[in-house]
Amino acid sequence: MRRPAIALLLLLPALSACNSKTDTRLKAIEERLAKAEAAIGEHKAITLKPGDTGYGLIDTDVGRLPVAIADIQPQAGGSRVILDFGNPSTARLTGMTAKIEWGGNDSKGLPLPANGSHSLHFAAPQPLLPGSWRQYPIDLAGFPPTQLGWVRISNFDSGTVDLLSQ
Repeated sequence: MRRPAIALLLLLPALSACNSKTDTRLKAIEERLAKAEAAIGEHKAITLKPGDTGYGLIDTDVGRLPVAIADIQPQAGGSRVILDFGNPSTARLTGMTAKIEWGGNDSKGLPLPANGSHSLHFAAPQPLLPGSWRQYPIDLAGFPPTQLGWVRISNFDSGTVDLLSQ
């Protein structure tokens, strides 16, 4: 009876070593999963900054659409931002909607806390034709062009997707 107990005590360090290897592997898998989940959600929302060149890509049900700030103009009590949406697909998108958020930056250029931001529901007044760009003006209250630090587009819905026949 003592021999099995002694054998078990001798095996205990080996068993705990297996457990630490399992823990290490589990942590590595969890880290990989977190990175994959972050990559999937990376294009669900985009943040554009005034003065930046180029465009951001937002995921939609028809693929990724490029979006850029084409212009910013002063507007009573805020800014009028002209957003340029591109449609690389062969489908017409009618009734696109999105959540638009905006805010300012602090003295270091970092976004101000969320309580200093604003948001609105955007509904595209005209369809976005296939293989083209279309500009949509959006009035953003509270931040004149000199104070506007960022514009975020999220919760994008393509609306009706029409495949036009010849």
